[in-house]
Formats: sequence, structure tokens, C-alpha cells
Amino acid sequence: MKLSALGDIVHASVVIQFIRKHIANAHISWFCDARFEQIARLLAGVDEVVALPLKDKKFLKTFGILRQKQGQFDIIIDLQGLLKSALVSRSLGKNIFGFDRFSAKEGLASIFYTHKYSCNYDKNIILRNLELCAFALNFSFDEKEILAKEPCFLKNSRIPSDESRIPSDKSRIPNKNSRIPSKKILIAPFASENSKCYAHFASVIKGAKEFAQCFLVAGSEPERKKAAELASSGATLLAPLDLAQILEFMDTCDLIIGNDSGITHLAWAQNCATITLFGNRSGARNAFATPKNLIIQATPKHEIDAFHIDKSDFCINDIDPAQIIAKAKGLCDA
Repeated sequence: MKLSALGDIVHASVVIQFIRKHIANAHISWFCDARFEQIARLLAGVDEVVALPLKDKKFLKTFGILRQKQGQFDIIIDLQGLLKSALVSRSLGKNIFGFDRFSAKEGLASIFYTHKYSCNYDKNIILRNLELCAFALNFSFDEKEILAKEPCFLKNSRIPSDESRIPSDKSRIPNKNSRIPSKKILIAPFASENSKCYAHFASVIKGAKEFAQCFLVAGSEPERKKAAELASSGATLLAPLDLAQILEFMDTCDLIIGNDSGITHLAWAQNCATITLFGNRSGARNAFATPKNLIIQATPKHEIDAFHIDKSDFCINDIDPAQIIAKAKGLCDA
């Protein structure tokens, strides 16, 4: 069996394990935008990654790639629920599974699906993806199985085991006579939107450094400039890392703290302990809580509507840093 899956890579990554569990000989092809090709190629259990230059609007090239793949799949599953992903799915074949018009992010996408699944859009995104795959492939699952999942991404051993050689910008150089805590916390302070970014990480770092070394990860140059300022609170800014290196570094940490962002969700997918901060979005929908994966939800100005996010609501900054520090200490001591 061949299967094509489209959607948010991190949130959808766990479905691969369930497909392998129930259809061991499945040939799984994963279609994604070319921007996400690197992380898609780290997905454990995927046989083929097909990168489409959609974001770059290279439509002729995209059409050529899809034409070569047309008719090769027994089942096509669109986990994303966008008109764009539905059109891609339809170009690959006719046996397409997706969310119905009330359940998809863009309801119009559902007209291209042969089989439609109804699921409340406010339901947890991990469960939504698994339920759609279970519907398409005729299997059942228990939420407890998610707790027993294996890490979802492969890793390349590029980070030296000697911790003194971890690449960093040396924004924090501890005093030789100071006691360096044995616990390590990675902080991911950035996100795709300003309203998802917590403004008080400096206070979290100052409180957490009493029991843990704090490290900061940043991507773009503007992020790195902000992270360098944040590092003065007592953290170490890591040198630029690719996604495989970030996965490796996470493995050396006791905890990852971050906003509702790719790095924090990657940590969950890898079975790392996490604290994820939410403000104008629902933590119950966008993260899967476990005893070691905690969610801290601020109180939004208005009731959260997953279809229409109030990006002017910065309530995430109402979260008390002391609450984060206390939960971080509890997880590090566990």
C-alpha cells in the first residue's frame, strides 16, 4: 500500500507509527512544501519525501512533479485540510480521505475528497490527525498508545558527546568558581507570530539558573539579536544549528520550555519533557499534555475561536514567570 500524507509535519508525525503498527508493509510517501523538506526527511518510518516548491510559486515545476506521481497511490490522506493541499491530493489520484467541510481548516477543500471525516475543529490536533488516518485505514487506537510512542524523528549524531564542545556563541561564560547545575534547560523563545511569544523569559532564566543551565535556540538573524540580549540574563545562546542538530541537542536536555512553536512541538514528538506556553490559542487543541509535557494556558480576552485567532491578544504575557519556574523545577527533579 502506498500513502500520501499532507499537513503540519510535527503535529502529524505521530501518525506514521500508527500506520506502521497496523499496516507494516505500507509504502508511505510524504508530500510537503520544499521549505520543510529537511525536517520531513528526518521523519522515522517514511519511505519517500516529495518536496513541492509551492511557497516559491513554481507551479509548473510542482505540476511536473505531481504528474510523475499521479496514479501511484492506493490511498491519499490530506491531513492539512487546505484548498491547496486538497488540490495537490486530487492531482495524485481519486481515493482521497480528508475532513468534511465543517471539520477542515478551509471548508472548500472537502469538495475534492472522496471520503470525508467529521471531527470537531476544536479537538486536539494530534487526535484529529490520528482519527482521520484510522478512518482511512480502518484501524482503531487508544489515547494511551500516544503516551507509549517512540521518538518521531530520526537523528544524526553531529553534536559531540563532550558537552564542553557544544556549539555556542558564548554569550554566557560562567565564573570558574561558580557551581554549574547538572540539569539543562533549552528555551525556545520565538514563534511565527508576536502574539505567541512570551515576553518574560528573562525572569524565567534568572529563576531557573538556580537549578539548571539554560540554553537559547534562535534561527533568523533578528531572532539571534534578541536572543543575545536575553542571554545576558544568565543563559547560553547556541550557535546556529540545523534541525538534526537541534534534535540531538534536545536529547542532552532535561527540559524544553517554549512558546507554541515548532521547536517545542518537536521536543514533544521526541518524548522530551516540555512546558509549552499558550495565550490566544488553545493549549488543549494544539498540544498533547502528558505527565512530563505540561501546558500553561493564559486567560484570553475572549473565548478562543480556532478558525479566527485574535492576534491582537497578547495575554500570554500574563503568565507568571514563578509558575513556569516552579513547574520547571518539578520536571527537572522528577
